[in-house]
Amino acid sequence: MMSIEVRGLTKHYWLHGQKIAVLKGVDVAIAAGELVSLTGPSGAGKSTLLHVLGTLDTPSAGDVVMDGVDVWKQTPAAIARFRNERIGFVFQFHHLLPEFTALENVMMPGRVARRPVDEVEARARSLLGEVGLGQRVEHRPGELSGGEQQRVALARALMNEPRILLADEPTGNLDETTGRGIHEVIERLNRERGITAVVVTHNPRLAERMPRRLHLDREGLHDSAGAPAVVPATTT
Repeated sequence: MMSIEVRGLTKHYWLHGQKIAVLKGVDVAIAAGELVSLTGPSGAGKSTLLHVLGTLDTPSAGDVVMDGVDVWKQTPAAIARFRNERIGFVFQFHHLLPEFTALENVMMPGRVARRPVDEVEARARSLLGEVGLGQRVEHRPGELSGGEQQRVALARALMNEPRILLADEPTGNLDETTGRGIHEVIERLNRERGITAVVVTHNPRLAERMPRRLHLDREGLHDSAGAPAVVPATTT
């Protein structure tokens, strides 16, 4: 498990000579093992916040502290290693490699980390079994449904045993029933493995399933009850 603390996080871009502010001094604390939903209108910066937390995008200012370590003050090599070893990502578009099987796609992060092939394959098979695809390991993405492809992406995110799972609209392209199934898998993994998870969603019914709900809008980031997001909820 891993805690997250964000202090004064700011992110802006330059477009045609104009400064576009996306995140403006965001503060949030997420306790180790929490399961958190993140909602808000389009363009509020939800995906940007998730990408900065996951070290995919560099902040313009502010700190991202995980287990007492200010991640963005590390060397580029250390940041890349941290990302590969401790953070798992699930995106709205699964980004599976179409020429590879489900098993090979899930194995990819382990191969990048240069772990022993036999060990990586065994773990990939186990993870596909956990997400209900134990009988589909040799199928390529084009032979799987949208929900099955997203389950493969979820298994891939867990390959290197991350301590944080970041999911950006993981059910955005799925029907309500299939999307609920993906969320149930994430909830179970959080409960059984203790993974700290942040899930961006536009679906209020799915967001309400989460023990803690954050909302990002032009006024900033708040807990669903309207309280500042800097105090983490008590985990059970």
